[in-house]
This record gives sequence, C-alpha cells and structure tokens, in this order.
Amino acid sequence: MIRKILVFAAAIAMPVSVIAVTGAVAGAAKVVTPPDPAITCTVASTVSFAAPGLSQAGSITTAKTTLSATTPTVFGTVPAGAACAGGGTANTITTKGTKCAKKGTQPASNPACAPGFYGYDSWANFSSGGTASVQKSLKKLNYTINGIAYQTKTTAAAQVLPGGACGANSVGFQLTGTVKKPKQDKGQTSTLTACLGSITGTGLGVETTFLLAAVLQQGTVATTQIDPTLSTVHVG
Repeated sequence: MIRKILVFAAAIAMPVSVIAVTGAVAGAAKVVTPPDPAITCTVASTVSFAAPGLSQAGSITTAKTTLSATTPTVFGTVPAGAACAGGGTANTITTKGTKCAKKGTQPASNPACAPGFYGYDSWANFSSGGTASVQKSLKKLNYTINGIAYQTKTTAAAQVLPGGACGANSVGFQLTGTVKKPKQDKGQTSTLTACLGSITGTGLGVETTFLLAAVLQQGTVATTQIDPTLSTVHVG
C-alpha cells in the first residue's frame, strides 16, 4: 500500500511539460501528400477578337481598351500520353487601343484611325502588343486535370513564331508559370502552348489559317481556333 501511494504522489508531482512531451512523442505522425505526377494534355478553345475582328486597317472606338474572349478550354490525351480529361474557365483579354492623332497623319499601325478615336485590332496592333496583353490579362489560370484543381500564376509570355513549338505552319503564344494550388504541387512549372489554327471572318480569300491571314492580311478575322493537334498544357 505504501508503494502505491508513493507512485501516485510521484505522478502528481511530475511537471506538466514532461507529460506534454510524452504525449507528443506518442502522437500519430503527420501525413504528407506526395506531388501529383507530371502530365501533358491537348488544349482546345475558340478565341473571339473584339468585333468586328483583326484586319489590316483595324477599327476605331471611343473606348480606351477592347476585349477579346476565349471559350472554356477542353483538355484531351496527347498521343501515347497518360489519360487526360478536364478543362479550364473562359477568359477575357484586355488590349489598350492606339490613340489616334488629333489632326493630320494618323498612326501607320492603324490606317482606320480618325481624330477623337482609338484604333484597335489591326494586324500591327496584334503583332506589337498581343503578347503583353495576353500576359497581363491571364495572370492566373484555373483549370482541372483528371479531377485535380490547379491554380497557376503566369510569370512569362512569349509569341510562338513559325518553326517553333506550334510547328512550321502555325503561330501562337506560350505562357509559363508556377503552380500555386494544390498544396502538394506548389512550385511546379506550368506551360500552356496555344497554337492558333483555323479561322472565321468576312472577306477572306485563300486564308484558312491564322498564319495565312496574318501574312496576306485580306478581309477580317473574327475568330480563331486553339488547335488541339498542336496546343498543349503541361504541369510538372
């Protein structure tokens, strides 16, 4: 009996810090979710330029900026790649207009310019400012691949010229960034390559692709497809 009393007394006298440490050691280990495997998917979407569309002369407006839009992206499996399904949200791209001269000669980039207006959507505008507009407007991208919801932050944008990532007969844009969510994939690299393919519009002749339209500059290009045979999104 005396021994039991001594043991009980010792337990009461034990410092709380010792008990806390003992409990922490006995606790369950923290579970760490491993990063998701790297994956590459095809990308399909439609880009609609600010009405009426891209042309050699461009158009005019009283607004300082204009908006182009993309439909929600749809992802697919690349040849010989891992199964891929999902998509992303629709996006808008804001582009600053070119201020027309108050009088006299108008900017060579915008033949349609007139005093008191802003010129927009000329091929010269697209060539000189398209990349900056895309990067600024698409600072964050949200999409889902195989049930995994990604949020990325764009860190750089570049124009893809013929012979580059879009092949010999196509042009486009490439956005690179870092993954912010989910937590287990934070810091991974994300790369979106959007290759511009078939087009719709008015007054078009032999132009059937965005590249041909950019070269010949006849008529007006209202929409272009992000070609799923060439366009990809890669995470990892």
